[in-house]
Amino acid sequence: MKPALLERMRVGSRRFLLATQVAIGALCGLAAFVFHALVRAMQSLLIVPALGRVGTARALLVVATPAAAAFAIALLIRRWAPGAGGANLARVRRAYGQDPELLDFRSVTATFFLTPVSLGSGAPLGPEGPIVVVASGVSAGVARMLRLPKKVVRGMIPAGTAAGIAAIFNAPITGVVFALEEVLGTAERGVLGGAIVAAVAAAIVETALLGGRPVLAAKPADWSGIRALVGFALLGILAGAAAGFTMRAIERLRHGTRRAIPNAALRAGAGGALIGLLGLVSPRILSVGYGTVSFWLRGGGAAAPAALAFGAKTAGFVIALSCGVIGGTFAPSLFMGAALGAALSHALQHVFPGAGIDSGAYALAGMGAFFAGVLRCPIAAVLIVIEVTGDYGLVLPLMLSVALAMTVSRLVSPRNMVEQQMHEEGFVESESAPDPLSNAR
Repeated sequence: MKPALLERMRVGSRRFLLATQVAIGALCGLAAFVFHALVRAMQSLLIVPALGRVGTARALLVVATPAAAAFAIALLIRRWAPGAGGANLARVRRAYGQDPELLDFRSVTATFFLTPVSLGSGAPLGPEGPIVVVASGVSAGVARMLRLPKKVVRGMIPAGTAAGIAAIFNAPITGVVFALEEVLGTAERGVLGGAIVAAVAAAIVETALLGGRPVLAAKPADWSGIRALVGFALLGILAGAAAGFTMRAIERLRHGTRRAIPNAALRAGAGGALIGLLGLVSPRILSVGYGTVSFWLRGGGAAAPAALAFGAKTAGFVIALSCGVIGGTFAPSLFMGAALGAALSHALQHVFPGAGIDSGAYALAGMGAFFAGVLRCPIAAVLIVIEVTGDYGLVLPLMLSVALAMTVSRLVSPRNMVEQQMHEEGFVESESAPDPLSNAR
């Protein structure tokens, strides 16, 4: 674009900025669509054929596939794009609070192409955090290309975050709220407006390309009255405790593995091998796992298999994030929460056969509770469950489970997942005004 034309466009700054935000949202929606396609293609090439074998060949391939992929990815990241090796959401939050250049072209490109290989090889993580990095990087990169002021470039990061979540989940409201809770930390009107515009544009593109169906298929959930809230309260407490101890385990194991295996590629390869072994015990934990989550949301399964999947997925999640296997935290949080809810509901059905317990409802509430316990974004936790399932019938039990999960998780682990990762990287955020209710009993 010619400099003189660009300058004339920038004169009408508000209209130009609005058009830029719409274009960025649409571009992020297209990027999310391609990213999804790459994940599916890598799954069909890597972990699916391995699981399709029988006997010794199956065992060897299920272990070797994630191990080899994690080793190769870590090697490529270390040599070509070291910035892509950090935590996804922590990187976006640091870019917004510190320096947009942290979302540089190499690290964003590496995240876009290497994460599908990681997930396709069976890593028990998700695509959402990486696509947030990609969308935020695209947003900031377009703003830099248009030579917009640095303040505007920085403001495009939460717009990309909202667009990424909106596109990957077909959840524009959750995208905006998540950007507000996790990245912005304040409802500054101008930046929040940009996030809304970008999220809507991304969701429109996603709907046009994929049809706008809910990400997770679920039957309408049901709960039988006020007394049923006791079970959802128990679920929230269990999810919060599990999420808190999971974060503490990641922190300790990360330090331990770095001391035991200093080489990042060898550490990632060892983590991938352990994940493969867990996959032999419970194959459902490998890769993203949306199909399994939908199975639980429809009321399927039994207590023992769901409990096994919860334990194996949690162990794989801890190992992956401790050893440097790349991927996001959203999908595994939803998987672990749904597994915990399904296991608890089937156990309660056995103890109280006449109580009318809906296992799908518990799986749905568990998703939000575990998500809130890990990321501490309560409004986004409620909204994401509603938007990805299309089920609005469980709002009250869901809110109860989310509130209790956040409270218990904070008692077990004072920092959430992103804050913990940022602390380990030595980044300290500026203090914001305290919540007047934060210390109230």
